[in-house]
Amino acid sequence: MNFSVNYFADQFLFWNLRKISYGYLELINSNGTKYFFGDKTAALKANIKINNSSFASKLLRNGSSGLGESYINNEFETKDLPSLIELSARNINITYKFSGLLKASFIQNIFNKMLFANTRERSKKNISAHYDLGNEFFSLWLDKTLTYSCGIFNSSNESLENAQINKYNKLIDLIQPKPGSKLLEIGCGWGGFAEQLAKNYDVKLDCITISQKQFEFAKARINNLGLNDKVSIKMLDYRDVNKKYDNIISIEMIEAVGEKYLNEYFKSIKKNLITGGKAAIQSIVINDNLYERYKTKEDFIQKFIFPGGFLPSLNSLKKLSSNYGLVFDSQKLYGEHYSNTLQKWRSSFLNSWEQISSQGFNSSFKNMWDFYLSYCEAGFKSKNIDLIQFSLYNK
Repeated sequence: MNFSVNYFADQFLFWNLRKISYGYLELINSNGTKYFFGDKTAALKANIKINNSSFASKLLRNGSSGLGESYINNEFETKDLPSLIELSARNINITYKFSGLLKASFIQNIFNKMLFANTRERSKKNISAHYDLGNEFFSLWLDKTLTYSCGIFNSSNESLENAQINKYNKLIDLIQPKPGSKLLEIGCGWGGFAEQLAKNYDVKLDCITISQKQFEFAKARINNLGLNDKVSIKMLDYRDVNKKYDNIISIEMIEAVGEKYLNEYFKSIKKNLITGGKAAIQSIVINDNLYERYKTKEDFIQKFIFPGGFLPSLNSLKKLSSNYGLVFDSQKLYGEHYSNTLQKWRSSFLNSWEQISSQGFNSSFKNMWDFYLSYCEAGFKSKNIDLIQFSLYNK
């Protein structure tokens, strides 16, 4: 039975790979036979050496999750993982034809979305599953600002640290806080934005998080900088905020809200922003053309990295803003900056692996994070996902 499934899966995969319209792929199957697909003169070239005869059937069952799981388990090799995933992403019309084909995916995905839905209790568990891997873990490969979101580069040779500060300043420019303004940051990370704002502006900032590790680090960071008179760090769910602010900031936190609670997120901004106040949001968004299918599928990120995570689309953000009487404005896309940020993160992660592994992380964890960072980089390069900064005006 396994032989027949694997044979069918191989044939179906190869049949689809012959339709590659972007890039060139060299494939060596588990028997050592070479196959070539696409345009050999293409700039984007990728290769894959399959080590497990059930590789194709795993793809048909689980799509991107299956590809990621195969990489975690060393079931295939490639000389350039980001390029391999980018080739898949740029041929997504083909990829979608076979991903998850053998799985009762709709029912399973609905169950998983219910299981990891971001209720207040589940949100803490979902956030903990990722961000509470340890402050030391993240500090080994993030830049000195300890910022885990996209930087914005003013030049090709600019450091990631400077790019992160550029990002913070662009968000501040969107809201233009006045002296004495009261601000809220929804999802404060390790306190990088709070430090940049408080050092340079005469304002009061409340920062909230539901990650215990981030709370402890950010609180100590602000205390060590002597900024306690300007910044307050709190363990608090965004749904429990009940205070008026002149401005609200949220940097790549909306992706952790979950589809079911996007309304709650915008409702919270509307409730806590003064009339005439402005919010600045930075968010990863999925291409509008992929949004409806994405809502019904569980991808690699949701299964292995961010349980409960969900990417909104640009149109969905505009609709939600309008529904809550918030004027969506000043949008700008920075997807190419995220692919650059991810390249730097991945390089730093791999170069720091010896130190990371000493914390008890094994080779499967390394492969999982390598695939995760490559997967995201490919998504931005292919423009299946993008990064947006925008403002919301409470009229």
